[in-house]
Amino acid sequence: MDVLLTESQYKKLLFEEKKSEIEKEFDKSKKVTFDIISDIKKQYGIDFTFALTWGATIGGFVGPIQRYLETTYTNLSSSDITLICFGIILTFFSSNKEKLQKVLELIKENGIITFFDRAIMKSYDLKDSFMNFLESLNMTFSKTSNMLAYAFLVPLVPFLKHISDMDLSEDEMSIIIKGIVHYSVVLVSSTILTKLISKIIKRFKS
Repeated sequence: MDVLLTESQYKKLLFEEKKSEIEKEFDKSKKVTFDIISDIKKQYGIDFTFALTWGATIGGFVGPIQRYLETTYTNLSSSDITLICFGIILTFFSSNKEKLQKVLELIKENGIITFFDRAIMKSYDLKDSFMNFLESLNMTFSKTSNMLAYAFLVPLVPFLKHISDMDLSEDEMSIIIKGIVHYSVVLVSSTILTKLISKIIKRFKS
């Protein structure tokens, strides 16, 4: 028997679906970070577990680079890609030069420095694109470098675009935004984050 949904029921289903997708995307980003850091500790004895606090942020930035390496360079092993991605994490999210130097030496020893250089170039392209996008929203940040703290939003941009097309009520929009702020669990201002997400959605609506 066919079941006919009213427009409001259909919109509610879409609304709940988007909430679920956003939560899954956060979990995916955190898993990317956890897997990389765990594998590096297991393979090379390098501990960087404190960075798991920033799991969604790091994974949101490194995840696209990991997928780029996996789909572009099929000759790279999973351990090669993990080592390259860890080098990128240290480059963009750590000031520990000694640890970075150790990882760079491992990358050279494994003969994958060329792939690391290409991944670094992709990472800077992603960083520049992301920061240019945030700057276009006329947001005020204390330091440009701090804008990377919002990198967990990178994989969420398509979802925010879909949400902007759903014609949600102010209350429904507020629930979505509060959910993202709650899931983020990063060391950024919830007030600025709320304003930032609202501006992204309004940008897509315009």
